[in-house]
Amino acid sequence: MKKIVVLLLVFTLIIGLAACTSETVDDGITGALHRVEYGDNVAYIFGTFHASRPHWFPLADVVEDALRRADVVAMEIEEIGLGAGAMRRAVANMMYLPNSLTWSEYLTDEAYNHFIEVLKTWNVVYEHVNTMSPIALILSLEQGIIINSSDLDVGIEAAVDGYIADIAIELGLPVIGLESLEQQTNIFYNPPFEVTMAGIMRFRSREEFMEFQFQDEVASLNKLADYYENNDFASITASFAVELNPDEDCLYTIYMREYMLGWRSTYYAHEIMRLLQETEEPTTFFVAVGLGHVINSRTGDEFTDIVQQLVFAGFVVTPLY
Repeated sequence: MKKIVVLLLVFTLIIGLAACTSETVDDGITGALHRVEYGDNVAYIFGTFHASRPHWFPLADVVEDALRRADVVAMEIEEIGLGAGAMRRAVANMMYLPNSLTWSEYLTDEAYNHFIEVLKTWNVVYEHVNTMSPIALILSLEQGIIINSSDLDVGIEAAVDGYIADIAIELGLPVIGLESLEQQTNIFYNPPFEVTMAGIMRFRSREEFMEFQFQDEVASLNKLADYYENNDFASITASFAVELNPDEDCLYTIYMREYMLGWRSTYYAHEIMRLLQETEEPTTFFVAVGLGHVINSRTGDEFTDIVQQLVFAGFVVTPLY
């Protein structure tokens, strides 16, 4: 599976510092904003992009207004609101194999031999990384090249999520997480053993990556940012349909499709329902999660985004974009 969708699902520790030449849209970024009502409680659901371009801020007036109406800001994980340094340290601690295992102890012989041979082409020293989650390392290597070749600013400080957290802190609003950092990073960096094996066996040499994947990935990432910038959610949905092909039978792709996007969208929807239903005092929540969880990103029957699930559950949902 191409890794572009990952940028809408989870933070990367790699920071890109490239210039941007796109035009600013008049209305600003809306993030597919929806208003959800339950009794006296309200939630604004906003779709973030885990990167940015300098001219994206401030966001559309309707988003800025919703954020300033909020009593509580809910994000994917609470740690986003703790600042970039704390977030990086927390994520770094989650990117390693359990119980100090090394690859030779954890991987099958076939996967281990393939991984070592391919890593040589990336100039990675085994002893420096041999307790790191193989999937975390693969994504770091590939995304590092893609991100730094894009026209995006990437990193906790630059991401749309970081902007939302900064405004919340400026306003003195509590920031809560819909899931724990450990839950998110374990799903992403430490998937089930057989999924890790499938991901490793798909890992290619640096030369193959640069020849067959690099240019397409950079172009796709920049195009995805263009769609987000111009509130073109139909095109983003179409991109997801390609990236998360329901006919793709690779175990790693299936896992990313069903757990990183589908399962977590359902988990977030249930947490939002719980907040609305169980909060006794009238409260307005501003909920910021990856756009892939907000828009209609289904590529099969198992895909139901947050908004659809809230509608199915009987909540009053109004689009504001």
